[in-house]
Amino acid sequence: MPASPVKAVFFDIDDTLVDDAAATRAGALGLFDRCRDRLGECDERLMQRWITLLDHHFERYLRGESSFIGQRRARIRDLFGLSPDQMPDAEVDAIHEVYREFYYGAWRLFPDAVETLDALDGYRLGVISNGTSALQRRKLAAVGVLDRFAAVMISEDIGVAKPDPGIFEAACQAVGASPSACVHVGDRLDTDARGARDAGLTGVWLNRRGEDAGTLDVPAIERLTELPALVTRRRAS
Repeated sequence: MPASPVKAVFFDIDDTLVDDAAATRAGALGLFDRCRDRLGECDERLMQRWITLLDHHFERYLRGESSFIGQRRARIRDLFGLSPDQMPDAEVDAIHEVYREFYYGAWRLFPDAVETLDALDGYRLGVISNGTSALQRRKLAAVGVLDRFAAVMISEDIGVAKPDPGIFEAACQAVGASPSACVHVGDRLDTDARGARDAGLTGVWLNRRGEDAGTLDVPAIERLTELPALVTRRRAS
């Protein structure tokens, strides 16, 4: 690891601080229930289809192939198997409002988030997240941690998304620290941990599910509460 003393610690939001997977499932269950006459009974296959569509179209948005609203509409049309001619924008948006009602209402911090933020209080704390600025900031505010962060760096604002080095470099500049003095933790091995490492930060993989990724080239933890000790060791190195 680099030898510079740690000055700043950055966090991903979704499935790192906030249990977005659980909120996504809650939103989908609400949508499926309201649209049962068109989609049939909810089962795990339908849920996995929704999650796959969400990931696919969100990645298209991050690559600049679709607007945020465009990807949102595309995944709902794909869920129903309908074209824009068969499902106009107004109908799609009304269906998405159902999903959003349940999704927003299910935002929760992971139980280990506040304890970890408290333990790192002596560092400059920040967020590096892919997505839209308004939504991600609203999420942090809703779970009560927005004011914890000196810098909130969202891909929509920066113009590039993780794992592009530019968003990590912008975050370091925002807190006045060199990349070698910064740590970033997130649930995605390539997007968060390796992306941060390749930008000169210490990238940490939050492997909550205990996945086997083979030989790792970045530090890994299974709970956020393991992060302060890692940062302390890194600071002393």
